[in-house]
Amino acid sequence: MKLKSKVIVLISLFLLLIGSNLVRAANFPIRVIDDLGREVIIEERPTRIISLAPSNTEILFELGLGEEVVGVSQYADYPEAATKITKVGTIKGINLERILQLRPDLVLASGITPKDLVFKLEQFGIKVIGFNPKSIDEIIDSISLIGKATGQVEEASRLTTKMRDKIEKISQIVADEPRLKVFYEVWQEPLYTAGPGTYVDDLIYLAGGINIAHDAKGVWPQYNFEVLLAKNPDIYLLSNHGVEGKFSKEAVKERENFGKIKAIKQGRIYILNPDIVNRAGPRIIIALEKIAKAIHPELFD
Repeated sequence: MKLKSKVIVLISLFLLLIGSNLVRAANFPIRVIDDLGREVIIEERPTRIISLAPSNTEILFELGLGEEVVGVSQYADYPEAATKITKVGTIKGINLERILQLRPDLVLASGITPKDLVFKLEQFGIKVIGFNPKSIDEIIDSISLIGKATGQVEEASRLTTKMRDKIEKISQIVADEPRLKVFYEVWQEPLYTAGPGTYVDDLIYLAGGINIAHDAKGVWPQYNFEVLLAKNPDIYLLSNHGVEGKFSKEAVKERENFGKIKAIKQGRIYILNPDIVNRAGPRIIIALEKIAKAIHPELFD
């Protein structure tokens, strides 16, 4: 190739690169309204992000932002790369000094992040976006918002489209089937479950079931065993919280009086990974499929 041709090619590539950066830069500043009802203005594409919830960490990695994440909460363990990132505390017990040392330009907070921490971070000029999704649709909206705030709009659109397609597919599969009664155990002693206004309630409905605690008072109510027995669920779901032997099918069957429950009698007890059920992130779709298979296994052979 002649020198003149090489120069032309190099200039063209340079202009293409500059043009691409200008397009990206033109997306900012960005204005978003977070789940705390606050308007947050992001002037430039964030390059140092801290996530204060494992769910937000998973979203950031799914959007290809793993290298921009400089701090995470203690239990951020997915994907594997997240375990190697500096920890800034638990979801509630956040280390403000450590956050400041990491010099973030964006912090993604959760619904239980202390409000005074959000205020302090803003005083230091750090942008904070709060997330508190209560339904599957709101989880998907959170992904879109994070994509918008970080300049990853196309990546977020691809992910949310994939999630909505999966939801639609599962909904169609179970659409004509009878709805079975489902109970989801959050914790055993005392007995807690997922009530109305939770994405677990959403998951059960989308999977073709009826959450027997849908009419409960409270989002995560303590549940009375007599009520559980009276409602007599067909399906019993619970999370495996890593306590050796305590959260297993055999352990549930051996609980006093639990053998009277229809689901327990028929062995329809299903152990779920709490990280995919209780985290408001992309893997919630995996939870949906697992719950649908538990309710209607004959449809997913």
